[in-house]
Amino acid sequence: MNTQPVRAEPWAAALALLVLPLPAWAAKTDIVLLLNGDRITGEVKELAYGQLKFATEDMGTLYIEWTKIASLTTTRTLQVEMLDGRRLLGNGAARGDSPSTLRLSGDAPQEVPLAAVARITALDTGSGLERLYGSLSVGYSFTQASDVQVFNLGTSVGSRSPTLHWRATLDAQLTSQQQAPSSQRATLAGSRERFMSDGWYRDATLSFTRNQELGLDLRSLVGVGVGRYIVQRSDTEWRAGVGLAASAEELTDGSRRESVELQFGTTFNIFRFDAPQMNLAASLMVLPSLSDSGRVRGEAALRLRREMVEDLFLEVSLYDSYDNRTVAGSRSNDWGLATSLGYSF
Repeated sequence: MNTQPVRAEPWAAALALLVLPLPAWAAKTDIVLLLNGDRITGEVKELAYGQLKFATEDMGTLYIEWTKIASLTTTRTLQVEMLDGRRLLGNGAARGDSPSTLRLSGDAPQEVPLAAVARITALDTGSGLERLYGSLSVGYSFTQASDVQVFNLGTSVGSRSPTLHWRATLDAQLTSQQQAPSSQRATLAGSRERFMSDGWYRDATLSFTRNQELGLDLRSLVGVGVGRYIVQRSDTEWRAGVGLAASAEELTDGSRRESVELQFGTTFNIFRFDAPQMNLAASLMVLPSLSDSGRVRGEAALRLRREMVEDLFLEVSLYDSYDNRTVAGSRSNDWGLATSLGYSF
C-alpha cells in the first residue's frame, strides 16, 4: 500500500466534467405505424433481436415486435448494421414484401432480410448535446470490522455518426481506512473509432491512469490501432484489434519512465433487450513493451449491467490490472469487485 500523501493532479479537475448525468435532448418526433393502424410518436432507440425500443412521452419506453410494425419514419439517420459487417444508411424503414424483410428508404432504397440485420440504431442529425449518449454509476461500501470505505464512480459520454464513434469514460475508485493511508485508482480515457468496410475499423486512444496500489502516480498514454468485428449479431458482439502505444509514467517513488508498447485487445458483449434489459461485457488488453524488454502490462474487466426500472440499472463489475515491473514495495497485480447503481441516457 502506498504511504505517500495523496497529491492533487492538474488533470484531476477534468474528471469533474464527466460526473454529471446529461438528459436526452433528442426531440421525440419519430413515428411508428402499426399494422392495426395505430400511430405512436416517440424516439427510436434501437432495433435488435426482432424488437424495436421506442421511447414515448406518456407511455414510457415500449418494446414493439417488428412483425407488428408497418412502417417507421424519422428525421434522423438510421444505421443498419448487417451480420456480414456492412453498414447501411437510410431515413426510414418499413416492412418489405413479407414480414421477414426490411425496406430501408433514402437516396438508395433497398430491401434486406431481417434475419441478416444485427442492429439498427438512430443517429442524431442535430449538433452538440443532441448527439450525446452516456451513463453514470455510483457505488459505496463500508466494512465496520476493518473500518474500510470504498467509493466507486463510473461515467461515460459518447456520440455516433455513420462513419465515426467517439467516447470518453471515467472509472475511479477511492479506498480509505482510518489506520492506513488512502489509495486511489482512476482512469480517464477518450477513444475515436472510424468505421471501414467489411467490419474493419481504425481507432485512436488517449488515457490518463492513476493506480497507487501498483506504485503509479500518473500514466499518460496515446495509442493507435486497427481491428475487426469478428462476431456482430443482434445479441452478441465480439471484436479484436492490435496497435502501438507510447506512454510516460510518474511513479510514487518520484522516478519517471517512458515506454513504447504493442497493444493486443479484445472485447465481448452479450445483450438481452427484453425487459429487464441486461448486458454482459468483457474486455482484455495485453501490452508487451518494445522499449523495456521483458515488461508486460495487462488490463481486464468484466461487467454485468441489469436494468431495474427505465434508465436505472444495477451494475456489478470485476477489474484486474497487472504490471510485472512496478516500483519496490508495490504490488504487481491489483483487482477488485464493485457494485454500483446507475443511470443511462
